[in-house]
Amino acid sequence: MDKPPPKNNTLPEVTPSTNLALQRAKSLIQLTDSVLGGDHAVVLSDAWLDELIDWADEYGIDEETLPRDKQEILALTELYLCGYQLSELPEFIGNLTNLTVLSLDANQLSELPEFIGNLTNLTALNLWDNQLSELPESIGNLTNLTELVLDYNQLSELPESIGNLTNLTWLGLGENQLSELPESIGNLTNLTELVLDYNQLSELPESIGNLTNLTELVLDYNQLSELPESIGNLTNLTELGLDYNQLSELPESIGNLTNLTALDLRDNQLSELPESIGNLTNLTALDLGNNRLSKLPPHLWHLLPITNWKR
Repeated sequence: MDKPPPKNNTLPEVTPSTNLALQRAKSLIQLTDSVLGGDHAVVLSDAWLDELIDWADEYGIDEETLPRDKQEILALTELYLCGYQLSELPEFIGNLTNLTVLSLDANQLSELPEFIGNLTNLTALNLWDNQLSELPESIGNLTNLTELVLDYNQLSELPESIGNLTNLTWLGLGENQLSELPESIGNLTNLTELVLDYNQLSELPESIGNLTNLTELVLDYNQLSELPESIGNLTNLTELGLDYNQLSELPESIGNLTNLTALDLRDNQLSELPESIGNLTNLTALDLGNNRLSKLPPHLWHLLPITNWKR
């Protein structure tokens, strides 16, 4: 009986075409896994667009604001949904990843969903006059933002991730309930305007002194009892608002702010001013009304001819 031929244990040669076929098969397996339950599921239909259109119809959002053509929706770069009494955002808003401007002013939003962090092309996010009490950590994903407006909400704190928004030039946080700022606020070194009036701030972090591009810092109507020495690093400031706080003294470093044209200190508890305040020779408006100053410091006399000052 003839013996069977010896087995060939040599692996077949892997040619470029074989390798390509293997790569395609691997990709197909990964795609299937993703669709069936992977962490980043592939969107296989445009059903979410139908839901978005139905939602827009329900809230009376006109076609000029949100078109009903699906291709136009996908191409949207600006979306203004102001004054529609929205109490929440539908999840499919997070799919509009071409947006650069999203305005949600004058609604009734009490929270901002985590999926807001998907909109990484945003340069402007406006949430003025809502009922937000906190921000999601994912807000820190929006690293292209230059403008973030959050005035007239109920924010009691900011997430540390706010410090990731290093392209911000304007941050509006007036009329909230903030009692402190995170140290990471000092990472926002491109800010030129920071509005924090009508909050409950009792102190400022030392890192505030990192914001050396600030030209306007608004801190009126808070509970500040002192300012950090680092405030003197903000040498580009032209306006500093500190009315209606509880300041009993000012740091000597205030005299470094030689570009100030307006300094508002009304309704504090100041009994004296540092001599360095005499360095502020560009002041055109100085409000010292309703403090505990018994007399005007000698080092301020030379400012009087050029200063509209109130005592």
